[in-house]
Amino acid sequence: MVDADPLRVKEMLYNLLSNAVKFTPEGGKVWVEIQEDAGFARVTVGDTGVGIPHEEQENIFDKFYQVGNTTRGVREGTGLGLSITKELVQMHGGWIEVDSRPGEGSRFTFTLPTVATGA
Repeated sequence: MVDADPLRVKEMLYNLLSNAVKFTPEGGKVWVEIQEDAGFARVTVGDTGVGIPHEEQENIFDKFYQVGNTTRGVREGTGLGLSITKELVQMHGGWIEVDSRPGEGSRFTFTLPTVATGA
């Protein structure tokens, strides 16, 4: 169990999953992994999409920043999803990071504190 607002967790996942789908060509894969690590739940949304150039990864969490075109060849959205997700994760006491390579896809991982359970 995580110590988080369920509606906001849903929003975080929706933002990351919609980006993964948007930037993954037909026949590609999108997945979610969850693991517990030292008092935090680590949630990863991964894809086999177009990937993000290393030099742009620092800016992708900025408001209105958009990387290239989607797999359909046009920009979609406002460029707010990742900045909102980062803000929500930080408000819950977690962090978010990206691991991505052009042509190989992306993995966005965020953490949320877990709730201590009594034994």
